[in-house]
Amino acid sequence: MERRKFLGAVPLVIGGSLAMVSSESSAQTQASTIWTNVKDFGATGNGVTDDTAAIQAAISSLQQNNDYRGGVLYFPAGQYICSATLAFTSYATGDVHNIIVRGDGPQCTYLDFTAASSGSAGLTFNFGAQFGVEDIMINGAPGDGVLVGAGNTVGGSTYCSLFTIRNVRVQNCGNNGFAFINAYMGTVEECWSTGNNGIGFLFNGYHTSIKASRCWASNNTGIGWSLNGMTYSSFISCGADNNLWGYAMTNMVGIAFVSCGAESNKNDGWLMETSTSSTTGLPSEVVDIHGMTFTSCSSYFNSQAGENAYASHIAALATNNRPIEFKMSGNTSFCNTGSSVSMVLNATSGPITVYDELSYFNGSWVTSGTVTHKTF
Repeated sequence: MERRKFLGAVPLVIGGSLAMVSSESSAQTQASTIWTNVKDFGATGNGVTDDTAAIQAAISSLQQNNDYRGGVLYFPAGQYICSATLAFTSYATGDVHNIIVRGDGPQCTYLDFTAASSGSAGLTFNFGAQFGVEDIMINGAPGDGVLVGAGNTVGGSTYCSLFTIRNVRVQNCGNNGFAFINAYMGTVEECWSTGNNGIGFLFNGYHTSIKASRCWASNNTGIGWSLNGMTYSSFISCGADNNLWGYAMTNMVGIAFVSCGAESNKNDGWLMETSTSSTTGLPSEVVDIHGMTFTSCSSYFNSQAGENAYASHIAALATNNRPIEFKMSGNTSFCNTGSSVSMVLNATSGPITVYDELSYFNGSWVTSGTVTHKTF
């Protein structure tokens, strides 16, 4: 694939002319690791002082224009007031970031963006490889909390890859909690997106080799997980509770959901939809929905917006004669009080095929059009 050509230029060394770890952070890392402590550049973390300029200076010290740039940007425990986006840009020659943003845990390291201007994101990474965010909280960004792929466009030629987002909490943002535009070979684990005004976790564009595990989308105004244009990726032990939809998906090929759940969402637990309009900018190999598997997934008390208005478990809508094909194994679903519909499959404008084994639903299946239901 053309988007992977730059990987040969990715260096293996982290270093450069960086500030050494201070005494405050010495207990947090091995002696051989080079860290840049934002407090060494004047950040206070006292919850009152605007620390943006100091943090930007620390970022600039890491973002040198050479093959040895990068390191760990360390935020000791504290509340850091940020009045502008903290933007990370890759080294253009190698398309590499080589930077890890790290705190002392989401309850201890708190980046507060409520003073930022309208539409400002919290942390952003443009195209490039090898970066991460770990052990930190992002609060109140007027735009997205964490944006991976700033400047990337659906159908464009730039991508982000080889990244890890781990143990990060994003809350109370004006738009989406986490947003990924054209990303591959990325890991998102033990993250929580809650109380945001948009989507909890948004994947838009073209994505491959994504692994999300033990991540939770809760109490977001929009969809918990919005997924479009994804192939050979997995979601393991993830949750979606009290959102608009739990999961909403288009153009998904070879995707596995394992031990994931959806509870008390306003609409469907999972929604799958195919349409010609959603395929714009995507390669033909990833359009429509094929090879979707749901293993030991559960839904409880969805369709909160109205009795039998939505499916407690899975809804599928095929349009423009574009197919949907999926398999469920060992799934369970319990309807909300007053509701009695577990599955809604609308195939009036395109075929839907379902393979089902060892699943238990306390509600009915509502089908229309060309639906093929095979049980084992």
